[in-house]
Amino acid sequence: ELNIGLKWPNDIYVNGSVKIGGLNKFDPQSINNAGCALNVGNSSPTTCINDLREFEHYKKKLPHLSYEKTFAIIFNEIEKVLNKVQTGDFDFLYNSYYKIVDKEGTEKKAKVTGIDEYGFLMVQLENGAVETVHPDGNSFDMLKGLILPKNF
Repeated sequence: ELNIGLKWPNDIYVNGSVKIGGLNKFDPQSINNAGCALNVGNSSPTTCINDLREFEHYKKKLPHLSYEKTFAIIFNEIEKVLNKVQTGDFDFLYNSYYKIVDKEGTEKKAKVTGIDEYGFLMVQLENGAVETVHPDGNSFDMLKGLILPKNF
């Protein structure tokens, strides 16, 4: 399996350091549009999912992904999420722990508890403290993780 993760608020990474896509949401008044870019087959400027087949760790595990297969996988997962949301089941969104990296580079575990009034993630740390997670402020730096405010 691929180690794919999201860096709040919009980057998609493999192995924590290889950016393969991004997310976007546009909300003009009450209409919502969401977009997702996933690099399946373009090796430049960074890497793509099909390039990962060349990594030793994945060599025998990954078949070549076509665009059609990729879309089918994504839309099937979106359908599962929409079905849960339509029945009012939001708990699945909050019941996972995520890796948070502070400014010193120390990894911490945190549970997502919600989104604050400004759209930032709210997380509960292992010690019980609730903090707001801010993006690193540099969407072009593909190697930085999430950071918490200085008072963390």
